[in-house]
Amino acid sequence: MDTSTITADEIMTRRLIFTSPETHVIEAIEKLVAYRISGMPVINSAGRFVGRFSERTAIAALDLVGAVTHSNATARLKKVKAGDLMNRSALVLRSELDVFHGINELVSRKVSGAPVLNTDGTLHGVFSEQSAMHVFIGLCWEQLPSSHVSSWVDRHEGRQIEESTGLDEIIDRFQETPYRRLMVLREGKYLGQVTRQDALHAALKTSAEPLAASRLNPGERQLGLKTTVGGWMHHDSACVSHKANVLSIAQQFLNSNARQLPVLDNGGIDGQISRCDLLKAVQRFFPSNDRTKSNVRPLYLTSVNKRDVYAVT
Repeated sequence: MDTSTITADEIMTRRLIFTSPETHVIEAIEKLVAYRISGMPVINSAGRFVGRFSERTAIAALDLVGAVTHSNATARLKKVKAGDLMNRSALVLRSELDVFHGINELVSRKVSGAPVLNTDGTLHGVFSEQSAMHVFIGLCWEQLPSSHVSSWVDRHEGRQIEESTGLDEIIDRFQETPYRRLMVLREGKYLGQVTRQDALHAALKTSAEPLAASRLNPGERQLGLKTTVGGWMHHDSACVSHKANVLSIAQQFLNSNARQLPVLDNGGIDGQISRCDLLKAVQRFFPSNDRTKSNVRPLYLTSVNKRDVYAVT
């Protein structure tokens, strides 16, 4: 790859929302929900990056606190159904849509994934930022031609739930899988979706009483539970350097299941790159079906160079 390709330094986000290892886990969860973010870096008192606190770890912590401190917590969660939580108006893609148009939709709508439907309304699969990373890498290495978005979807049945699925089962599903959204189906047809954010928000409301009690009794371990961010954060989070190029960053995303990668310098965090940041940076190099545009060109490794970066960020 050409050494002048776009690097992390040009595309990273420098203004970050973060937390500390000493922060109460419920306060950190509330921050994720308030800012509608999937994760945030954890910075210690010396200003060094020590890990990440994510939606997935938040769900694990929230579920454990609620289940142990109140014996009827599970019963409360069961009463909340997917049909009550699901978003019916979220972005939907059609199976015949061009894959590069699908990526543009994700980037412009600032969403990490969307259901792909067949003409009869049945679910074909889910097209996500991770799917888009595979498209980008395939295009770079093999100059793959455009195709329908349906060729790149994830069709795993673990993403599928019913209207009657309870919040307790939804939380378990999010803990067991890397998915950020679950598809709600009725007889195979798509009705809506429930995201991790939806589940977190609902669980916070449902478990308000035990969580308030937990906050009043801070400590490293309470009732056998870890109550601070330091007890739940990912310590071995993937990261990148300032000079990492866009292709290596895309491969890092695919290898780690991370949604954001911190950009580190001597242990300190200077910024982070999200999947959306990366896709936005290379978006204008994707092939277009509009052949009337004079600047349309295929994406080659040497075409993603530093002189173009200010036009794509």
